[in-house]
Amino acid sequence: KIEMFPRLICLILTLTDSFFSAVSSTGQSVVKLEGDSVTLDLQRPAETGIKRIIWSFNLNTDIVTYYSNYKLKTEDEFKDKVYFNSRTFSLLVKNLRKSDSGIYRAEGPGGWVLAEYRLRVLEPVEAPVLTLVTYWSTGDSCHVTVNCTGGDRSLMSSCDNTSCSPEGGASTDSTLSMSVRDDIISCNHSNPFSWKSQTIEINRQCFSDIGGKCILFLCFMDVFTCLPLQFIIHIREKQIIS
Repeated sequence: KIEMFPRLICLILTLTDSFFSAVSSTGQSVVKLEGDSVTLDLQRPAETGIKRIIWSFNLNTDIVTYYSNYKLKTEDEFKDKVYFNSRTFSLLVKNLRKSDSGIYRAEGPGGWVLAEYRLRVLEPVEAPVLTLVTYWSTGDSCHVTVNCTGGDRSLMSSCDNTSCSPEGGASTDSTLSMSVRDDIISCNHSNPFSWKSQTIEINRQCFSDIGGKCILFLCFMDVFTCLPLQFIIHIREKQIIS
């Protein structure tokens, strides 16, 4: 039993080291939008009386170094970018930009990994552009082909009053989608943290054109009705004079 005790200690230390090595190799994934802030906490409690903690960026650039005598050194390029909490040892990264994407690691003495994050900073999506390509009507139904464009991607769809179907089969692009509700077609552009859309009213595309044709037809009817009437009035006036 006495011989097993050292083996048990070695096993526990090996498993613990393997666990934190796994944390170090993979890191916790964090996704944020440009302009946001993110707080990175320690994933493992720091030892009481720890003498030093270093937060680094992409494993080769120090951000802050904290010493047990409350001395803090923040590298010049990060002085307006981060805030270190000397009580919790967390790191606040402010006003995020895409260039802030990367690996953030906290290390204790001897390179002991206390936290590691893989930060991905996304741009807010652009407002999509919804373009009418063709349209036709059958009875009371309106059918249109529309093109939804967002960023460098586009989606062509055929829509009626109830549904939209992508041209060429189902789309594999999760950032763009089309939908119909209450005769309104929506083009949606999204990423995991932001969403924008543009809409058109489907019936207006078909039946406003019909209304225009009706007005034009009535105008022609007025012309053909008024001309003979004016001619008859003119003839009668000449007969009265003579």
